[in-house]
Amino acid sequence: MHLVVVTPDRQVLDTDVEEVYAPGVAGQFGVLPKHVAFVTALVPGELRYKERGADRYMAVSGGVCEVSGDTVTILADTAEVAAEIDAARASAAEKRAAENLAREAWGTPEYEETVAAAARATARRQVAARAK
Repeated sequence: MHLVVVTPDRQVLDTDVEEVYAPGVAGQFGVLPKHVAFVTALVPGELRYKERGADRYMAVSGGVCEVSGDTVTILADTAEVAAEIDAARASAAEKRAAENLAREAWGTPEYEETVAAAARATARRQVAARAK
């Protein structure tokens, strides 16, 4: 099975994998070889894939996943492999997002933006922790 991850800025990954797990709008989903074709939206979270028997991790901030034939294509708003993420910076961003969330009024556009920022920061921190 082939996994391709692309952002507006770059192609992050293009490799053969054994399995893929991604954060979909309806929850985490997995893709194995010969999976049925589908398209789904992604939410900020952790993308996990198995490459040559080893689990690898990437933070994605939303986007779209298409499974077609033997290829999984992720078109992500942003995507970072674990080694690219500064763990201290990711933790600080998560803390700031949580503080900002406490100040925003529920249901406002600012609240929704802050929820999304918190989800992105949490995903980055979780993936950075796996690089150790």
